[in-house]
Amino acid sequence: MNSQAQMSTAQQLASAGGAGAGAMNLETSGAGGEGDDDDDIPELEAPEDDGPVDETGVDPKDIELVMAQVNCSRAKAVRVLKESGGDLINASESIC
Repeated sequence: MNSQAQMSTAQQLASAGGAGAGAMNLETSGAGGEGDDDDDIPELEAPEDDGPVDETGVDPKDIELVMAQVNCSRAKAVRVLKESGGDLINASESIC
């Protein structure tokens, strides 16, 4: 956007009442009204334990590769590799 178009847009916004004529404020938007509960907020995933992990049956190079590809913990990489039967592609996709 060039400077003339920016100035024109800024003047239109200013003449429309500052924040915009069609903009809703918090009171009229229905957000956070009385009786509003937060029951619909999903639970966060529990953090992975970085303690010792049973890597039996999983190739250490595969673990390192999954960790590097999807930026996850070693425990999570081992878990998804075991769940996918050692399939690197499915393991990587299941984390994403």
